[in-house]
Amino acid sequence: MTEVTLQDLAPINLVGLSQRTTLAAMDTPRLWQAFGPRIKEVAARADTFRYAIREYPAGPSSFRLEPDTEYREWAAVALANADDSLPEGLESVKIPGGIYAYCIHRGLASEFGRTLDYLFRSWLPASGYAVDNTRPHFERMGPDYRLDDPEATEEVFVPVVAATPQQPLT
Repeated sequence: MTEVTLQDLAPINLVGLSQRTTLAAMDTPRLWQAFGPRIKEVAARADTFRYAIREYPAGPSSFRLEPDTEYREWAAVALANADDSLPEGLESVKIPGGIYAYCIHRGLASEFGRTLDYLFRSWLPASGYAVDNTRPHFERMGPDYRLDDPEATEEVFVPVVAATPQQPLT
């Protein structure tokens, strides 16, 4: 399976569109269809990546990835300068710095669940870390990413903290 490493990331300032949803809703493509044409409105981008961000409401010890899990998801791009004015109708979001479990998903977007299943059910319980939902989870895709491409790659970042006796692994 995919190799998982830990990365210590600096904060990332982004701009994009968001919506409330659940895993079962499967409405992420609609969000990207709305945001994709607007990417060109963001003049001062920090990089060429596209970011899919999920903000879960639960704290680290109560996180469960279930079909009815509610969260806010974002389609976004990184800003070169957080103080730049935002195009009308777009919102800012910040990914705080910290330690993230990192892996690469290779394949169709429809197979992404297998990567998450490995990360959450195999790697995480044996890692000594717990999910930290005080920070967003996110994926980073290149500018040519296509969800129907069997060779596509997504960089996966899950915020983690060292597990403690008071904080069971999830």
